[in-house]
Amino acid sequence: MPKQLTKAEAQKRSKVLNSIETAAIVVFSSFLMSVSTMTFLNPVKLYAGGVTGIAQIILHALGLISKGKEGFNAFEGYLGLVNFILIFPFNILAWFKLSKKYAIYTTASTILQSIFLSLHEVFGNLKVFYDATSGTYDVLSCAIVAGLLGGIANGLLMRRGATSGGIIVLCQYLNLKRGKSVGFINLLVSGSIMFVGALLTFLSGAENGALGAALGTALYTFINFLIGSLTLDWIHTAYNKVKLEVITEKGQAIVDDLMKELPHGITIEKGIGAYSKHEKDILNVIIQKHETAYYIKAVREIDPEAFVVVVPITNIFGKFIQKVIDM
Repeated sequence: MPKQLTKAEAQKRSKVLNSIETAAIVVFSSFLMSVSTMTFLNPVKLYAGGVTGIAQIILHALGLISKGKEGFNAFEGYLGLVNFILIFPFNILAWFKLSKKYAIYTTASTILQSIFLSLHEVFGNLKVFYDATSGTYDVLSCAIVAGLLGGIANGLLMRRGATSGGIIVLCQYLNLKRGKSVGFINLLVSGSIMFVGALLTFLSGAENGALGAALGTALYTFINFLIGSLTLDWIHTAYNKVKLEVITEKGQAIVDDLMKELPHGITIEKGIGAYSKHEKDILNVIIQKHETAYYIKAVREIDPEAFVVVVPITNIFGKFIQKVIDM
């Protein structure tokens, strides 16, 4: 008969399995991000979001300055290196201001992306959505698929307490530590990438079609950003809040256990069961959505008969401690 694990041993085993699963997701998501950029965006002169998009702009600008219109994609092989150099300062911010585990996973993702992005001869020559007859790509399909892959990758990373690095680290820092909306920063960065990318396309295009190509770059880059954002929001809901209400006869034991692990206050009310006539503890706590499974598991370990209700929360007025996901 297998040995029964103690609670401490079970928790340790669960953490190890979580770490292995997170590492696998970091590798897979970093690969998706790189394929999104090298296979679907670069061949049709579209731009990724955040720091990777900025790295693309720098390399395309260097190509135009040093080699003219024919040199637009001359420095693609350096995308991984430039991407890593630009992202690294944000990883330092994550280490000191957010969470060390968060910073480690994000740095691992950054390194993996840089390696995958350096394999441009492999990913860039796959020619997906390429029509050999006309010698052109289906740009709209490339933009949509790139957005989907990027959104899925970022969503998976963020659900496991990591990111692809760069601007999103700054956004999370401002949101978690300063309580500021990050919409303006995302809008500013995305808008700048679209504008500068369109300008570079205009400068690199044929004289009789440069304006149309520039507008096309801006439009399809916007579609890529939009699809990526919608996909990310669909997958990553972890920083949404919910209200957890627990009705139990073991309220104090549950509160004592939960308060050791998580930062949220718990309100205890007294009630009487209409059917049983027994006195009950009613526990109310506002938590982040990604913490729900942990709370319910902890409650069930102490009182398997506890009645638990989870209610979505739209707004909170007052102090609420929000943490980076730590899987």
